[in-house]
Amino acid sequence: MAEKLAAQLGVPADKLDAFAEVFEAQGERGARGWQDLLQKVRSGAEVKQRIAERPELLVAFADKDERARAHAMERLIFCGRYSAKVGTPLDAALDTAASGLKAAEETAARVGGAGKMKMTIVNGTFAAEHGACRTEAFPYRPSVSAGPGTPVIEARAAEDTAAAKAGTLLGYVAMQGNYVDTIEVLNAYMGQKVATALLGGAAAVVLAKGGRQLDLDVRAANTPAIAMYQCLGFRFGPLQHP
Repeated sequence: MAEKLAAQLGVPADKLDAFAEVFEAQGERGARGWQDLLQKVRSGAEVKQRIAERPELLVAFADKDERARAHAMERLIFCGRYSAKVGTPLDAALDTAASGLKAAEETAARVGGAGKMKMTIVNGTFAAEHGACRTEAFPYRPSVSAGPGTPVIEARAAEDTAAAKAGTLLGYVAMQGNYVDTIEVLNAYMGQKVATALLGGAAAVVLAKGGRQLDLDVRAANTPAIAMYQCLGFRFGPLQHP
């Protein structure tokens, strides 16, 4: 069916894989607007091809285990795809993502491994440092409500280490009732279970108010985040492009 529709629409041969992705996610109706969709979010096929052409992006993970290499690859794909939303060239987006992955690896080396950084979960108020965290955490401008003055739950370094001074912001989460409006972690602290700790803090707030459920949305191609949420027990409805 996808091949037949592609022929009807005159999809170029070099775009067939991308078209197939849209068709699989959106069906025939959505696939008829495939060009508009791919201007907002690049296809996974396009991004994977470019990563394959640039092996230096993953050179830091050459001696890592398969899981670490797969996670790095997923992060590159996520950033490469969604950076199209703000017009960032693909190579620039991949370079930025690779730099973030390298920073996270350096942090892990300084604190003795992944998930080893000690942190405190505290209440705070959205300010300039939270804005800087958002800019770094996402390859696009997320549609969220949190802004200056918004109450947030923060993760901060609990002690001085070679990776961060005590009190350094690692990430934060903003809530609207039992809904996670946004959760953001600085690149250097990815892999230190900051997001897991923040979600624990968010869940504690919901439980304290008598709630029994924590809700959130996640981009369909943000596979590292989806995997984390699933490990924590979140259940998802159908994922839709983009």
